[in-house]
Formats: sequence, C-alpha cells, structure tokens
Amino acid sequence: MTSTAAIHIGSYAPADASPNTGSSVTVIQAPTKESLPNCLSSMKSEALSSISIHLQYDELLTHYDSLALASLVPYLIPNGSISVHVVMSAADGAASNNSMDWGIIMTSFVLAGLKTQSEQRQKDGGRVFTAQKAAAPPAASSAPMRLNLGAKKSKVTLNLNDDDDDDDQIDEDDLLLNSGNSGMLAPPPTIDMEARAKAAADDCGGRKACDDCTCGRAEKEADEEKKTADPLPKSSACGNCAKGDAFRCAGCPYLGKPAFKEGEEHLVLKLDDDV
Repeated sequence: MTSTAAIHIGSYAPADASPNTGSSVTVIQAPTKESLPNCLSSMKSEALSSISIHLQYDELLTHYDSLALASLVPYLIPNGSISVHVVMSAADGAASNNSMDWGIIMTSFVLAGLKTQSEQRQKDGGRVFTAQKAAAPPAASSAPMRLNLGAKKSKVTLNLNDDDDDDDQIDEDDLLLNSGNSGMLAPPPTIDMEARAKAAADDCGGRKACDDCTCGRAEKEADEEKKTADPLPKSSACGNCAKGDAFRCAGCPYLGKPAFKEGEEHLVLKLDDDV
C-alpha cells in the first residue's frame, strides 16, 4: 500500500493538526535547508504516491533547495505527484505580495525531471505548485524467438587453385617473348664518343682560363678576342663622350668610363705597383 509524505520545512506548523483519514500520511520535519535532500532516506524506493512540501513564505529563499527536489523523486511511484505549498502569514502583509520570484520552484521541477501541472493562488496570497513524475516506460517485448534448426545448410566450395587474383600482374618472361627483338631487350642508347673526348680534353671544365694557365688556353682565348674586337673606334654622335658621364647620353657606349681625350679611347693605364 502506497502512502503520502508531508515534509514540513523550517518553522512551518500546520494550522489544522488533525490527521487525514483518507490516506496514510507520514509527516517529516526538515528544519534546515541541508536536511531536505535526505529527509526520506528511511523509506523504500517508489513507496509514495505523493509528496507535499510545506514552508513559510519568508523562508522560501533560505530553506528551500531547488536541487534537493531531484533526490526526492526516486521515492515516488510512476505518475506520482509532488506539491509545494508556500504559506503566507498575516505578518508578511500585502507589501510582500507579488514581490517574490516564484521561478525557484519551477526551476526545481525542471531539474528534477518533473512535468509541471498547475499553480494555484491561495486566499492568503500563498501558492501551491504541483508537478508529476513521468510514467514508467513500457516493458520490452519478451516473445520467444524460434530458431529453425532444420533448415538446409548451404554448401560453400573454395577453389584453392584459382589464379584470378593474379590477372593484373605482369609476367617478366612474357615481356621477353613478346618483344620485337626476338626476345632481346632494347639496346642501350648510342654514345657520342667524339663529344665525350672533346669534353675530356677540356681541363678547365668549360670555364675561362686560369690566371696561371699552362695549357695554352689563355693564348687561344686572347686570339679569339682580338678577332672579334672592333678595330675601329666608336665615333661620338653628340661630341660629349670624352667629357665624362655627366655629359654622356643614356645609351653612350662609354658610360662608366673616365673622361679621356679624343683619340685616346683605347688607352690602357698600367697601374701595377713597382715596389
């Protein structure tokens, strides 16, 4: 048989202390905020059809714990209800009316996984909030499963000599047999021995002759420069080439060279140290 628990928080005392003959009511005292979560610890799980919480209006913020409501839900049967009764005394007066934020109770319902059902306003200005626990989930079907053990077993044959996996591979012997040179591999590329000998005879490796050249390459390069040099001096079209860069044109062939006298364009100064 299920029963009902009435939790009195703080200094709450019911005005009518007569017992409720309609159901078995267990009255539990929770004098402090910290005692609310464990006030039903002596009861069995899912033993209560309803839980009612009673407290004074002026102790709502100091004695009611919005997180503690979740610890009371396991003691309710499925579809059981929880109600929070906030009593407004005459001493509170009309000044306190409509000044309280009742969201703390609604929040406790949400945190406990309860479904809010109603909110009632009493004649003295108090409130009664009611929420319900969710129904029990439907039981899983336990219908027996039949196993057909007499079904014909299918036979699977494995061919271990199957070489289909090697179709994408190339046989090296087929490359020799199917080549166009009677099974011979392609000949190596032709080497130009004359060009190799010419490159081997070049001791300088393609660069200019060394300063202390002894192979005759320096003289050879000097003769080639004389053949390609212009024997005739360049004539000046503007007449300012000999005056220096300050007077020369943008395309003057003597840019960067010092000033000189006419006819001495190719004069080379020997600046070696005689010491």
